[in-house]
Amino acid sequence: MRENRSIWIGYITGYRGGGARIQRAALTLEQEKRAARPDCVIRCHPVETKRAFVEALARIRTNNEVISEFHLLGHSALYGFMFNTCELPEQFSPHEWRQLEIPFAPDGEAYLHGCRTARWFAPFFARTFGVPASGYHWFTTFSTSRSRFRWEGPLRSRQAPLYVVGCPGRKSHGVIASIAKYSGFLSVERFKRMEPRPIDGDPTYDSIAPLYDAAYSNIRVRSDEWAWISRHLPRAGPRVLDVGCGNGALLLELKDQLARGVGVDISRPLVTIAQDKAKGLSHLEFQVIEGPSLPLPDQGFDAIISLLSFRYLDWDPMMNELRRVLAPGGRMLIVDVVTAPVAIHEIPTAVRSKIRHVVQQRRFPGFAHAQRTLTRDPRWANMLKYNPIRLERELRLYLQSRFPEGRLEVLSIEGQHRTLAFDTGPLQPGWVAPQSYP
Repeated sequence: MRENRSIWIGYITGYRGGGARIQRAALTLEQEKRAARPDCVIRCHPVETKRAFVEALARIRTNNEVISEFHLLGHSALYGFMFNTCELPEQFSPHEWRQLEIPFAPDGEAYLHGCRTARWFAPFFARTFGVPASGYHWFTTFSTSRSRFRWEGPLRSRQAPLYVVGCPGRKSHGVIASIAKYSGFLSVERFKRMEPRPIDGDPTYDSIAPLYDAAYSNIRVRSDEWAWISRHLPRAGPRVLDVGCGNGALLLELKDQLARGVGVDISRPLVTIAQDKAKGLSHLEFQVIEGPSLPLPDQGFDAIISLLSFRYLDWDPMMNELRRVLAPGGRMLIVDVVTAPVAIHEIPTAVRSKIRHVVQQRRFPGFAHAQRTLTRDPRWANMLKYNPIRLERELRLYLQSRFPEGRLEVLSIEGQHRTLAFDTGPLQPGWVAPQSYP
């Protein structure tokens, strides 16, 4: 049976503002495609949740269609598009994307109309589905022209064509760029097309495990993080799960305080290092895991810690597992680095962070050299290329929407990076929030 070719246009209006304009941009695209591609079935509809997105793809397969052009419009974070609302944001994790089947035609392509999609998501999408994927490097905005930014203004008809375009502006290039943008002097960014190339080199910690261990064999070099965890860890011999345990430095430092400690990580070389260091300590255990699954019993831990590793996890799939193994009244302690510009009122915090960093380097003289050796190694840069640091907004909205009673703190600020710490508070068994998928 001959398959029909289709152009699929999905759009997400619920997450953050500008939903009506996202819809108009999608309808503009639909009208242009109907005129230009009479050989294709054009499908355009909202997909406000992950579930709606999956069901829309299922209908394509049911109709015996293949997608020649795949367009998705909406707000995007670094790891892809955001569904639902800020009150309960949803995002497909890398693991979930890999489980999906998108019926592309042999010459199919994807176009990702969202902020910064060219940086990580478009290359990942291209590798995952085996089709070219195009995205924007800069933040996106709305324009009445596809070739040059033209502000819609308050008086223009809301029936006029509208486009989602990438364009330099205040967030990426400062106030001067914003003035040039609204003066009509800036051309919009062209789509950046990513071919479905295989991963280059090692995207994991495996090849740099010895360098990582040399830098972070003593967890106290992370003084801010160590002090925060020490304050928030339950007393009286807790059972602790360390998710993303790396070389095991955290549990090894806590060994005298724990009834039991289990560390899990996807890096076999790092887990091997941790296991070697823990020989003779029967209450400590380190395991290699694959994917968002924990080979651990229900309700077995009083505390779960994720230290500088939460950004690597498949958030929603792993959260089901974390809640399953957490005992009644247990808590999760999450500490991670995110990116965000420094606000004026945060300058004192940034100065104090810098002072503490200098003091820390003098307190641990070998740490600075080992850290430089690690971060200057090209394998470290390659790992970050495939595992980028997330935006502060992503982590805040995710954690605060699922644990509204939890408390989030900024521990330190260094340049565009900052360290956040989140204590969920005591939790009862069960799922944290209703999810649309799976």
